[in-house]
Amino acid sequence: MKATLDDSDSSSDTSITSDEQIKEEMNAMIATLSQIFKNADTSNEHEESDEEIDPEELCDNLLKKCMDSSKDKKVLNEKLTFIQTERDEAMIKLQKSSIKTKQLEKEISKLLTKINSLELDLREALDKIKSFDSTLASTKRDLILSNDLLDKFNHCSNFISNLLNAAKTAKDKKGLGYDATTSSNSLQGTKFVKAKEQHAQNIPPKSTLVQTSKNLGKYSLSIQRIASKRKKLIR
Repeated sequence: MKATLDDSDSSSDTSITSDEQIKEEMNAMIATLSQIFKNADTSNEHEESDEEIDPEELCDNLLKKCMDSSKDKKVLNEKLTFIQTERDEAMIKLQKSSIKTKQLEKEISKLLTKINSLELDLREALDKIKSFDSTLASTKRDLILSNDLLDKFNHCSNFISNLLNAAKTAKDKKGLGYDATTSSNSLQGTKFVKAKEQHAQNIPPKSTLVQTSKNLGKYSLSIQRIASKRKKLIR
């Protein structure tokens, strides 16, 4: 019985050189064959050897080892294929995770930009609120001053009204809806009479009336200015 190694077995054995165990076995078999061939060449010269080695038995053993190595190679290839498949799946998952991570980073960057913009808007709103508070406080002060001026104006107006009424005679009805064209007792002329002592005492001097009218003019101007300011603030 003769057993030979064809090219396919030789190429399959050389393809698994990465496996240290199979490589060691192949090296051992090659060394054994080399030793057998050497012993066969020198068998005639060494007739005193104890026993002879059967080449057929040696080739059978070698063939068996090659078949076992082929089976081991097949198992290892299956494991390698499985590991490569898992590696490819892991790489795909890693790429997907990397893409998602980049998308999340972009969203985070957008959110941070929005947060910064909102913070700026908040600061501007707070500044406006402070400005409105200051304007409101100033308006309240102006309102208080205007109320004081109105009170003074009313007081002076009542005072002047009392002065004017004090200077009237009992028959003088002007200012109370009196119409001279419809009155039957219209005066034909002007009659000057001496003022009574009581009325003369109630009539203030001319300088007081002039000063009072000036003060009223100032108060009216101040009130007009305050009113214009209030209109501007309301707008």
